[in-house]
Amino acid sequence: MGTVENVPDDYPEEITGYADPWIAKPGDTIAIKVSCTEPEYKHRTVRVIQGVDLPHSPKKTLTEITSIPTGKVKGRFQLARCGSFAQVQHWCRSSVISDLEISLYFQPHLVQAGHPQSIISTIDVPRKRGFAIVINSHGRVELWIGTGNEIHLIPTKFTPIYKRWIALRLLLQGRVVYLTLEPVPRVTEKTSPPVSLEETMANDFCMNSDATLLIAASFAESPVKAFPRATNFFNGRIDSPLIRTLKDGVLVHYDFARNISEDTILDISGGGHHGVLVNAPTRAVRGHDWDGTQVDWTKAKYGYGAIHFHEDDLDDAFWETDFTITVPLDARSGIYAIEVQSTQGRPTSDMISFIIRNTPTTASQTTPKVALVLPTFTYLAYANDKLGDPNRSSSGGTGAALTDIQPTPTVDSDRNYRRLDLGLSTYDVHNDQSGNIYSSSKRPIMNLKPGFISFGLGRPRHLSGETIMIGYLEQEGYAYDILTDHDLHLEGCSALMPYSAVITGGHPEYPTTEVYDAYENYARRGGNLMYLGGNGFYWVTAWDPARPWRVEVRRGESGVRSYTGDAGEWTLSLNGQLGALWRSQGRSSHALFGVAFCSQGRPPGVPYERTEAGRSKQYQWMFEGIPDGELIGEFGLGGGASGDEMDSFDLSQGSPLNGVVVATSMGHPDGFGIASECASYPIIATRGTQTREIRSDIVYYETNGGGAVFSVGSINWYPSLAWDEYENTVAKMTGNVINEFLKRGIGGRDRYL
Repeated sequence: MGTVENVPDDYPEEITGYADPWIAKPGDTIAIKVSCTEPEYKHRTVRVIQGVDLPHSPKKTLTEITSIPTGKVKGRFQLARCGSFAQVQHWCRSSVISDLEISLYFQPHLVQAGHPQSIISTIDVPRKRGFAIVINSHGRVELWIGTGNEIHLIPTKFTPIYKRWIALRLLLQGRVVYLTLEPVPRVTEKTSPPVSLEETMANDFCMNSDATLLIAASFAESPVKAFPRATNFFNGRIDSPLIRTLKDGVLVHYDFARNISEDTILDISGGGHHGVLVNAPTRAVRGHDWDGTQVDWTKAKYGYGAIHFHEDDLDDAFWETDFTITVPLDARSGIYAIEVQSTQGRPTSDMISFIIRNTPTTASQTTPKVALVLPTFTYLAYANDKLGDPNRSSSGGTGAALTDIQPTPTVDSDRNYRRLDLGLSTYDVHNDQSGNIYSSSKRPIMNLKPGFISFGLGRPRHLSGETIMIGYLEQEGYAYDILTDHDLHLEGCSALMPYSAVITGGHPEYPTTEVYDAYENYARRGGNLMYLGGNGFYWVTAWDPARPWRVEVRRGESGVRSYTGDAGEWTLSLNGQLGALWRSQGRSSHALFGVAFCSQGRPPGVPYERTEAGRSKQYQWMFEGIPDGELIGEFGLGGGASGDEMDSFDLSQGSPLNGVVVATSMGHPDGFGIASECASYPIIATRGTQTREIRSDIVYYETNGGGAVFSVGSINWYPSLAWDEYENTVAKMTGNVINEFLKRGIGGRDRYL
């Protein structure tokens, strides 16, 4: 696809890249793909023990992996090629075609995109053959028709309307061109009248049989300017494309309601001319005949025959590989990074993160051990999110902030907001204002960095937050392995059973059913869970092991969200499961972890106070080394330990009857707001000082299987764990619980005595 480009004029110094695959095991080979504005860079591989480097944080600790060679590489600038489309080759039976009928439905979502948008095309500018149906840069439909002597441009006065379906029929018969465009009524809405056009050209239409059929793109920038790759991407939906000739009948007929979970389109004409989808356009969306009688595409007999294409879709950056590394066979599980740094030109550097999985040998070691589960699906859901980008207000601007706290620019955020070619997160909207539902690891991810500091929050989050916990486990000398959401999805509860204590990441928001079940079944079998985060287990997520780089999230009409998915489009395309909130499906994390999401805000967090129940002698072990009356997490890299996104105990939503709130947050300022699903009518008392519903609860309960669950309900827990080299009340409490769980073992028994 040609990703290497000249560095743009006046472009700042920059180096970034990605590892493919980004999750590997010992012995695997990983391709490292880099874009560098400078002439040369050097690289080395490190294991990340603790990646955050802030005042009061533990010392940043990276261990070089000397068995992986270092090196120097010539720099080159690479771009990703965004834009989704369908491509079909070898679909014609005649050598030269001079008559053709094309019909389809289309629904534009960005009528004026600032460039032509090709709805369907076989145009071949060098040979002046083929056709293209286009919405021009002014928002009007026009035709590009090749005759062999020229490409004839036929304008129309028809301007389609945003999010309204149009039935299109184009007949090319010798020199005569017939076109009809008929708006489809939306319920009882009055439509504009159909438009018909007939024009006679100087020469006959012609198209070679080797022409490539593109849907939602073309190989031409204009009728007289070819382009070497697909361009002029359409922003909107296309339904039921059909092409026939008078001589041969139907050549191709595509039913997009079939094989929705795949990256192919099926030709139902009998000719077998199936096509491929590039850059993951959105499937399982409402078509021209959707009427609301069925809102689940897996059960519908009609209404889901459309695909939504976007000019800013990206599934695979397809960058060229600069070098490869082989993971040593004795590599420990954990977070790793390729440290790249320019050696010539302007100084610039980056950390290209990847994760090494544990091995069966490591997992079977017979000493009490801890597992820290990295929420890798959450990393992908947030990958390159633009929520804080001041230049993309359509993606939420500064997010759901309730204060005027100024964001904190970083090198990572600057790169993220500059490199719009690197795709969107599931929090962002496309240029046509539709929500982005897929996210991919096959691209640089600017917030997947060991030292990442959130632009809008000014504190570690996601992978950088997890490195704080790894640093703590290392400092305290615990035996531990690193697992991932991917491991739990594939291996289920068996991935967790070797461990006496299982610790979540700081924000495990996006589990699949398989991941959720793994945690739940582990607890049922007597395992000990430590939920050391906030807003976990919130959105239903899909992951397809056949395409392990991609996740899918569908937002419903409830939950804290940056956009709302259209009704009838909440069922996931990858697996046919209902998306939206786990709470809406009766699986709120209250039942498993005792707490669930209730509030969020950007101001600094506040500490926890012990409750009367927490002062009970029964729970003294939890507070060992913490004097009665001393606050839990008074300080931290994000303020107090209760902050960012927070969870509370609620019996009415399914928290265990034997759950005990041993500590609760002291009270939050009005920069914190209540989650929408937690508000009831009338919607009042929604700010921090107005309601005690906005809080974090530390909850403990013993399970029916003989294990226990300890939850803190705050993303700020890890940033507070880090304070002053782990010399703080959060670290003491965390260690007390780990020690107790390791002592008990699975099912409340110490298996190693």
